[in-house]
Amino acid sequence: MTVISTSALQRELGERYRIERELGRGGMGVVYQARDLKLDRLIALKVLPEEYAADTALRARFLLETRTAASFSHPNIVPVHAIVERPRLIAYSMGFVEGESVSQRVARSGPLTVREIVRLLQDVGYALAYAHGRGVVHRDIKPENIMLERATGRALLMDFGISRVMENRAAAGLTRVGEVVGTPEYMSPEQAAGDTVDGRSDLYSLGLVAWYAITGRTAMTGETTQKILVKQLTEPVPRVESVRPDLPDLLSQAIDRCIEKAPDDRFATAEALVEAVDDAQLAGPEIPLPVRIFTQELGTMSLLVVFIALLGWYTVRTLGARMSMIDAYLPVVILFSVGLTRVHQTLSDARRLAVAGFTRDEILKGMRGVVDERESLREALRGDAETRTRRRRTLVIAVVQLAGAAALIWFAMQLRVQIAPQQFRAPLGAVVMVVSAMCMIGISGVLIARSPIRMPVGERAFRRVWLGPVGRVFLAAGARGVRRDPGGAVPAMSIFVRSTPTSRGAGEGAASRSAAVTSAAVTATAAPSGMNGVAGNGVGSGGDAVARLERRIEALEAWRREGEGEGGKV
Repeated sequence: MTVISTSALQRELGERYRIERELGRGGMGVVYQARDLKLDRLIALKVLPEEYAADTALRARFLLETRTAASFSHPNIVPVHAIVERPRLIAYSMGFVEGESVSQRVARSGPLTVREIVRLLQDVGYALAYAHGRGVVHRDIKPENIMLERATGRALLMDFGISRVMENRAAAGLTRVGEVVGTPEYMSPEQAAGDTVDGRSDLYSLGLVAWYAITGRTAMTGETTQKILVKQLTEPVPRVESVRPDLPDLLSQAIDRCIEKAPDDRFATAEALVEAVDDAQLAGPEIPLPVRIFTQELGTMSLLVVFIALLGWYTVRTLGARMSMIDAYLPVVILFSVGLTRVHQTLSDARRLAVAGFTRDEILKGMRGVVDERESLREALRGDAETRTRRRRTLVIAVVQLAGAAALIWFAMQLRVQIAPQQFRAPLGAVVMVVSAMCMIGISGVLIARSPIRMPVGERAFRRVWLGPVGRVFLAAGARGVRRDPGGAVPAMSIFVRSTPTSRGAGEGAASRSAAVTSAAVTATAAPSGMNGVAGNGVGSGGDAVARLERRIEALEAWRREGEGEGGKV
């Protein structure tokens, strides 16, 4: 792959665009952040390899398909603004997304959360439904081509550069070279075989992207491009539940249906995928609201009990020196009664959850989910360069304040005058300096101890106490005497509070999950150990399909090898 140099590119662009920095590169070109000088706005400029500009057929095909993409207007598709065509250059400008790609997000902070992956499926599903409705198949859905907007979390699909119009396509000369084109790790079987593709091919690729985003690793890998393509043709994709058994059933089922080898077994349309996600309300809260509220109440009660214990100890220590022990303990009795009442109220909250149908394991799982959400947020902040910079700046300010406080105290000490043993007199200015120094010490202590990227001491204690044996005993005490229907009937209250399908409690749907796992196992073992055919797409079983594939990709290997080291496409 040969790409025009930055200086030569700037000369070719003239006064319309100013190159600011390189955003990334791959086998299909380089993407720059640039500024449209006429409209004074940031854009992303994708410059294709010089081979595209020199090859008449490739150039014509690219221009045709990019013009099709430029006609799109959808909130989940990165808009194409203009095509830049010069004798030595072919490029196009598109909207600049303030954010990062899915691959960058996973590399920075690990797998996406359930809510994030649901939002991803919905947003990209809407974008594909729009494109497919206009007869266009993307053919290169991959993590690098899905941007996540930083401000809103919205997913935007980009790079329709190798898309193909399903109907009224151009002459054979414009499409012949791209028979097998795309990214092998996310390519559908029918696309890998060079057969006709439709919108279901994009859904397969989207399913693999979701598999990667939720697990943090690529589902289909291999030592060479050829081996990856053969895997796409012959090997089933592992069920996402086998890697992430904690995922909601409905989410796992939606992803697994997208990555079925046979197109007829996938969702028929992108709209069907979006409807499945919407109907299941997968975007709802993962943790039932009553469990979430109970977790917050438990944390508040814990803080109150610790505060009462410390205050009681200080009260006895202070008043015991001047009063009788009975008088000193009277305030402690009041504090103890307040704490005991608060513990009893929280125990009643636990009982209400048990009456509503929540088991102890379900409550503990929900509580663990709440604290895990906070840790996920901290993990994301740890990967954010701006947050780390602000944290370092805060620590510097705290250290400077401590040094300043020490200087103020030392200076105030020099101003005091001793008037009697252990008694001093100081001017008002010295008193103000000491008070200011104490405030600075307190502020600095909080700035150092409280970090947005480090787990607080209170949360560590919560995990050890309430997610361990103490929490189990407490919940068991709250559920004591609550009878459960041996037939599995759930009270009406439970139906209301546990209606979110994303929570996978220990006592929820065990039989159905077991049946689903058994069914998946039967399906997997029923397939022959050799070549698995793809129905309706000309990908037959046996060695003919592989041999045909090998012949096709041999012609592309030389071109592929040039961009393979840069994360290029086939």
